[in-house]
Amino acid sequence: MGAAAAVSCLPGALIIGSRLLGRDGVDLCIMHRMTGYWCPLCGGTRATRALMHGDLTSACGYNPFALMVLALGAAVLARWLISRRRGAPRPLLTAREAVVVFAVAGLFAVARNLPGMWAYLNPLLGPAG
Repeated sequence: MGAAAAVSCLPGALIIGSRLLGRDGVDLCIMHRMTGYWCPLCGGTRATRALMHGDLTSACGYNPFALMVLALGAAVLARWLISRRRGAPRPLLTAREAVVVFAVAGLFAVARNLPGMWAYLNPLLGPAG
């Protein structure tokens, strides 16, 4: 069963790996491919790649929201691991925290797709569409 799961993940891992290594690949975001609109995490793979290479300026230019999600995800995971280690298990995210994350993601998605916003907030919205 584990081998079948690993094999089924291989195509996605190859696509993501090629993007992280800087090779041109397919557009990973289904929403952008189908609608032309940027989702909250569009540019996140490129931002992660730039961050892994130490280029924080480029990473912020690709998608600052994705970088915040990475940082918050690491902090939430650390908090969860510490609470489990102390013997007081807790949910990874509380309902309130999940609502805040999704609300901020929705606001960012709307802001980065509004006409004319690129002139005022570029590069804070990611790459121009």
